[in-house]
Amino acid sequence: MADKKKNSFLNSIQEIKKELFERSVWPTRQDVINQTVVVIILLIVASVFLGAADYIVTFVVRALLDGSVLGGLISSKITLVLILAVVVLFVIYFAIRYMRKNRYNR
Repeated sequence: MADKKKNSFLNSIQEIKKELFERSVWPTRQDVINQTVVVIILLIVASVFLGAADYIVTFVVRALLDGSVLGGLISSKITLVLILAVVVLFVIYFAIRYMRKNRYNR
């Protein structure tokens, strides 16, 4: 009985070894580097987005609690820059949509 368990254990180890080194397809070094760079870039973009959203929500809540919403918005340079950035992103988005639409209609 012990001999049977030992053989099944060895067979299991051999199957694991085959699965890891013969049947599996491992990514190349360049694939791993490319995927790591993509993950880091997405983390940075998400961090910037969440930081900007946090700043805007904090600013709006403070302005509402202080009672000076319009004066606070006009006097804040960061808010004006963020509004300008949103406007620029909308313009770029609609320009890309327009170019794609015209490209397919030719």
